[in-house]
Amino acid sequence: MGTGQMLLALLALTILASVTISANQLLLNQTDTVYGSEAMITGTAIGQAMIEEITVKYFDHNVLPPLTTDSASAFTPPDRLGPDASDVPGVDTTYDDISDYNGFVDSVSTPRLGYFKRYCSVYYVDGNGDSSTVQTFYKKIVVLVENPYISTPTHTLELSDIVSYRYKN
Repeated sequence: MGTGQMLLALLALTILASVTISANQLLLNQTDTVYGSEAMITGTAIGQAMIEEITVKYFDHNVLPPLTTDSASAFTPPDRLGPDASDVPGVDTTYDDISDYNGFVDSVSTPRLGYFKRYCSVYYVDGNGDSSTVQTFYKKIVVLVENPYISTPTHTLELSDIVSYRYKN
């Protein structure tokens, strides 16, 4: 084999290696995109499920049915939102009202993407949705869902909902 043929063979191997690396990089990028998309969908579903679980609870522990109120001051003060004395922190099956979930943290296991960690906060908001330092007829639920495959800079999704108190006159 002559020098020219050796150079051609070496050039062919270099081109083959370059094409192989490019193809592998393309496959890896597609895999990352697929996992990222799946994590976003799964994380959204997990966060939304938590919001739905919370919104079916009573609005406030201090005004459980059959009690009603037309004064927001009857509700739990903002600095006392979180599990009540009768609740077991971190065990949501003991929670009976929305504010019990303030500070709640848990994780959900999935077969393909591992664990999704959920963080929940609950606070009062005014009629415009802005945070309030006093009791109002509105509570905002914010659920953060975290997973290493979620394709955001912090690997976190934020979902929220505002719930209003309904009372009878």
